Amino acid sequence: MRYVRLGVRGPRVSVIGLGFWQAGSPLWGWRGDLERGVTSVVERALEHGITFFDTAEIYGWGRSEELLGKALSALGVGDEVIVASKVGGFRGPSGIPRAVEAINRRLRRTVDLVQHHWPPPYTTSFCSVIRALEDSVKKGLAHSYGLSNYNSQELVKALECSRRIEPVSNQIQYSLAYRSAEAKLKGVMDERGIGLIAWSPLAKGALAGLREPVTRAQRSDKVFRAAASDEELQAALARVAERHGASKAQVALAWIIAMGGVPIPGLRRAERVEEYAGASNIVLDEDDLEELDKASRKYISMWGSDYRFSNIRVIPGTIQYIAIRAMGGV
Repeated sequence: MRYVRLGVRGPRVSVIGLGFWQAGSPLWGWRGDLERGVTSVVERALEHGITFFDTAEIYGWGRSEELLGKALSALGVGDEVIVASKVGGFRGPSGIPRAVEAINRRLRRTVDLVQHHWPPPYTTSFCSVIRALEDSVKKGLAHSYGLSNYNSQELVKALECSRRIEPVSNQIQYSLAYRSAEAKLKGVMDERGIGLIAWSPLAKGALAGLREPVTRAQRSDKVFRAAASDEELQAALARVAERHGASKAQVALAWIIAMGGVPIPGLRRAERVEEYAGASNIVLDEDDLEELDKASRKYISMWGSDYRFSNIRVIPGTIQYIAIRAMGGV
């Protein structure tokens, strides 16, 4: 396993992390003993040198954090891992520190990286959110803070607001099938030293070769559908994978690493950990990158001229909170 610094100011992390959205989420339908399953995933990850784990308060409405926290505690894991979580974008400035405290209780540790999950509603100022995140770090509630799903303009606004402590990262959707960040956002992040954490790096399994959706999360995802039916991209992945004696998933993850990102694939079976970890050993050459770029370049502009998470900012924070709470999280 290789390790990198997250941006210019963040912690050192394994070049591949693991995302725990699936754990407890009603959208993924992880069956069986969740507690045992998550513990097995964490244990296998540590065996293969993966030391970066990501979750969020809305994943199963705290269930994912609780399961990850129990697993780390049961395995006696301490500072050797970096744990990231996220506070919902619906949180007002006064609610952010309390939300971070609750995250720490569920994780049974001080969160290493707390992220603002999406930009605030239009009625809430960016600066008030950044101040609250800075205060959370200053008070020792988190070791560092980052953002998530901020586009280029939103990121610039956030950076203008920071006074004492700057964000170390921006977690965004990024994969061979979703390259919108390359139009504007990635350039801003690279220039300002903001680390890129890539969620859905396998397009919910489509870039691993899955052609038909099996969960609610996949059935509702336009990127999954596009990637699953993209014969040109699937063929390119297969050719590069064959040259390296690797799987499609490993190639898709290795591409993100080559682009300077830290992918955090999710999983529901511990057996996938070894496959994901193996991607860190794949070094794509210029021919590989050119072939993958040619097959996926259309995805830089297909989803818009700039990275865009959703229209959620037009919804008042209270309504966002009620809706997500009513669903039992996402």
